[in-house]
Amino acid sequence: MIRTVSRGVLLTAMAASVCAANAASTSSVSLMSASEQASLIETRHSASHGMPIATMSTRHYANDELSIRWDDQQVLVLCKEVAYLNIPAAKADARALSAEQRQMIVYQAVMSGLGAIAAVAEAAGDSVVVADDGSELRSTGESNWAYGVERYDVTTQRMADGVLRVRALKAETVNNAKPASPDDMFSTEDDQAARLSELTPVGSWTEVLIHGGPRLPHMDPATSLKGWISMGDGQAATVAEARTLHGCK
Repeated sequence: MIRTVSRGVLLTAMAASVCAANAASTSSVSLMSASEQASLIETRHSASHGMPIATMSTRHYANDELSIRWDDQQVLVLCKEVAYLNIPAAKADARALSAEQRQMIVYQAVMSGLGAIAAVAEAAGDSVVVADDGSELRSTGESNWAYGVERYDVTTQRMADGVLRVRALKAETVNNAKPASPDDMFSTEDDQAARLSELTPVGSWTEVLIHGGPRLPHMDPATSLKGWISMGDGQAATVAEARTLHGCK
């Protein structure tokens, strides 16, 4: 028995076939592995649409040196705990900062870059999918918080130069907390409010661009440190002098 196929069903089947044929192949990438092997990581963050965008870049060198830039400030980490700061005088008198304050600036700079990667990975998952043809892929993700989940719109892309781009936009906060009773010892109204205040607002977003490729062997030894402040004792004029002064290998 021959059945007649309706024109609508036929068109739908043809469209599905074309979409399947044109669908880009994809690859799975580990955010953490990519960031650990990166030569440069750029991060961008905004508290909401139309709000200022904070940017930061962290360059990794083959000898584990770091160059971190944000706004008009910079930190150079030369060997383990040795670092130099470049902070405009209009923002702070770096020479007047205590050793502990200088160490905190370096620590916050390093952790800000790592924190951006962690925030995106929490929203998108460590393993993200990218289209092999360089097109954007959009998906949703969520992460748990004390009384519910946070939902995100996630964009991933393998850009033309090989850079991995992942963007997480906070779309919704789901609060499943029940009204606190006088007998509650943990889930009190104060605790619920405190936990909620710790969350990023809906509309905020974080984007990371992870550059692969070989790392430069080290910073240029001739780089001037004029105007820079050592995190500890001693002050060098160039990166080469700083390495010698602090016993960097």
